[in-house]
Amino acid sequence: SLEYLQFPNEWRRERSTESDFHAFLTRFNNYLSSRAGRCLQCRCNLPIRNRDDQHNMLYMSAYDKFYGTQKYTCYDCTKQYCEDCEDDGGVYYIGGTCDKCERRYCLHCKKVDVCTSCDNCYCVDCIDFKQCPQCDENTCPDCVSEVRCRNTCCADKISCNNCAEDGNAFSWCESCNEAYCVDCCNSDVLHTVQDCDDCYQSLCDQCRMKTCREGRNCTGCYQIAFKALTEDKETLRNENEELRSEINELKRKIGDGA
Repeated sequence: SLEYLQFPNEWRRERSTESDFHAFLTRFNNYLSSRAGRCLQCRCNLPIRNRDDQHNMLYMSAYDKFYGTQKYTCYDCTKQYCEDCEDDGGVYYIGGTCDKCERRYCLHCKKVDVCTSCDNCYCVDCIDFKQCPQCDENTCPDCVSEVRCRNTCCADKISCNNCAEDGNAFSWCESCNEAYCVDCCNSDVLHTVQDCDDCYQSLCDQCRMKTCREGRNCTGCYQIAFKALTEDKETLRNENEELRSEINELKRKIGDGA
């Protein structure tokens, strides 16, 4: 018997209750409703009466974004579950409709996750979810922030838009507007953004060293920048030693050639 039909999206975009397609949907919905059984988990009768006092196996409202798709039936196995039943882990037996392929799957056939930033559902075949390291929530590619940490060691770390915008993932330099991840700012990494308790400026080490060299900063900033200034000075000294060694080596080769 006919249990499942997936209609092309271009057919369902015509949202008129006067259309021939809607008339066909009505007949198909009545057919499915007349043959519907019970939820395989709680054994309630399907379809369930909605708030408009209607029993529909399809999304029939022209205002619903999943208009014309089936409500209780798994696309793969065609088993039927109500929308209220969950397993012991709190996972619904019939997952949400995937916003990309617009199919529903039961938990036995395919995993459907929800992006916590945009609340859209996607099946595993359509979207490769990322996990935001700050909130540990699933994030779809559209909601992954484009902001990256200025430090190259963290360039591959991602965050969701919510954490990036709320300030939970990055600290921003007030001078250059570069972003540094909170992991760097809370560690011993040299170049990060820190707050000065005296002047209340949030600056990265590069900008704070610049202002210190210009002599227009406070004692608190000098204390913060001391380590960076010392290491910067040591780096310059090592670079000068390397250049001096290269110059001496060139002089030696020239002398040997002569």
